[in-house]
Amino acid sequence: MLQVLRDRLTEDMTAILTQWDCEGVIGSNLIEINEYEEGNGDRAGEKGLLATPIAYQLASERERSPADIAVELADAFRNRREISGIESIEAVDGYVNFYVDEDELTTRTLERILESESAYGQVDDSKAAFFEFSSPNIAKPLHIGHLRNTILGDVLGTILETRGYDLVRDNHIGDWGVQFGHLLSEYEKAIENGEDVAERFDADPIDCLLELYQRYGRHEAELENAGREEDLERVRERGRKYFARLEAGEKPLRERWERFHAASCDRFESIYDRLGVTFDTWHGESFYVTEAWTNRLRVQAYERDVAVETANGAYVIPIYDGDCTNVTDPERADVCTDTPDEISSEEDDPEYEAFVLLKRDGTTTYGMRDLATIAYRTEQYDELFYVVGSEQRDYFQQLFAAARKFGYTDARFTHVDYGLIDLPDGSMSTREGRLITAEEVLDQVHDRAFNVVRENNPSLDETTASKIAEGVTLGTVRFENIAKRRTKNTTFDIEQATALDGDTGPYVQYAATRGVNILRKADSDVPDSSDVTTQPLNEYDHQLAVQLARYPLVLQRCEERYDPAPLAQYLLDLAKSFNKFYHENRVLDAAKARERRLILVAATVHVFESAFEITGIPMLEQM
Repeated sequence: MLQVLRDRLTEDMTAILTQWDCEGVIGSNLIEINEYEEGNGDRAGEKGLLATPIAYQLASERERSPADIAVELADAFRNRREISGIESIEAVDGYVNFYVDEDELTTRTLERILESESAYGQVDDSKAAFFEFSSPNIAKPLHIGHLRNTILGDVLGTILETRGYDLVRDNHIGDWGVQFGHLLSEYEKAIENGEDVAERFDADPIDCLLELYQRYGRHEAELENAGREEDLERVRERGRKYFARLEAGEKPLRERWERFHAASCDRFESIYDRLGVTFDTWHGESFYVTEAWTNRLRVQAYERDVAVETANGAYVIPIYDGDCTNVTDPERADVCTDTPDEISSEEDDPEYEAFVLLKRDGTTTYGMRDLATIAYRTEQYDELFYVVGSEQRDYFQQLFAAARKFGYTDARFTHVDYGLIDLPDGSMSTREGRLITAEEVLDQVHDRAFNVVRENNPSLDETTASKIAEGVTLGTVRFENIAKRRTKNTTFDIEQATALDGDTGPYVQYAATRGVNILRKADSDVPDSSDVTTQPLNEYDHQLAVQLARYPLVLQRCEERYDPAPLAQYLLDLAKSFNKFYHENRVLDAAKARERRLILVAATVHVFESAFEITGIPMLEQM
């Protein structure tokens, strides 16, 4: 009901502003939702559950005080129509406050939840899109940063599906590029040096490949630090030649690379299974090379005169400053399609950035391969999502501009960027050997969760405690990776994150488990929601009902922001409201309000179930 009221008020507000010739301030957040405040009596100084501060935006434009404009706005709302569920409309301190009929809000919200159950808040629509997330590189283990991307992407994808999207979820594996030329080179050098590298690979393929990758990184850094430029170039050139041979399809190298690929994907699968994450496709970079999508673009670049050849033989697309303005929106993008006759051999002309498609040896760049993904995906989808870290923001702007120049003018691109996550001990670096793997993080969280479960319930046997601890582990890791606004950097403190009494996943799980147990102990069917109208409601009932009514609006906000953080905060708010409701009210042994409170508990459990299904947090029967 709260969403319906807000939509109707927004509709009226839009009409009023249009009538006032103030279309410039019309937006999606004209009506705000305030925290619940008890009381239906004298409201002087109180906020309405719904309110608008728009008078402050209009004050300078209309050269009047916010208070005077708010009074005029309140009158305009009253004169338009009567909205069922809104008791009164009042101007207070420059705000227009809309006071809701609390009993009607509670009754109608509970009716809707009990009717919809876990489908409450979902939207029926049909918006097809391609959704890329996780995207680790082969030959390395998943690390803590991949946890951030994978969980954030998985939850956001489910939110979008709840809001009517039909997504194809793709794990765009990083499995191609010159780094694999260096890796193949190091592998062969190890064989030449008499190392038992094949035996080490069979025993632990990812550990073996990571060590070879780090070995190359250390050697490169040593040569660079020593100023041995000729030796450094010789080492790099060897790797480039290996990659050129791989891309040309040389059979022994391709077979060895395929073994690297298969071993990596097996390890990835084990972590994804533990996280409860699945994908529709696993189209890595190699797919677009081996299936000739990069060759098609190579031909198109020549035919359409999109790219130019540099003096050293590379092919690049010039990206001018204005090309990236509004580049994600097909209706507003405006890229320059002219190409210069000449480009400097250093590819650093100050007038533009060079988006490199082909290197001087003819091998593809990751930019060319990313353009090939756009060519492939836009054959079926007009909307493409990329869940990739904030450090790639400029690159994606250039990629989308390059795609527009190639003629992909109808697609809508969305780069969902996010901040870094780290443990308190410090940052990690694969090349320097300080890598914190996802598996290590999950194991550490499980150990801590197991201890918390045993402390909280020492009578549990070890098998049951371990099973619960695995559910708490998943709840902890998933919650922590969506709890902060996605663009912010965050630190994952395992001890704090597994606590039952903080702003944590286990705290939310514990509240939900309490609700499930109340219903189990009730040993009876939940009464019909119409029974609520026959029993008085207190402030804790209303407060909980308001939280339940907010749920669809929270999902809408997550969709608008492409961010699951509002849903994580909502779960904390719901858990706190439910715990307060439980502590202040008797439920099972209530003398006169048992039915009403059981209905509220049932509705709360349904919303927890829905939100847990979206976030991937397990609902536990006991903790």
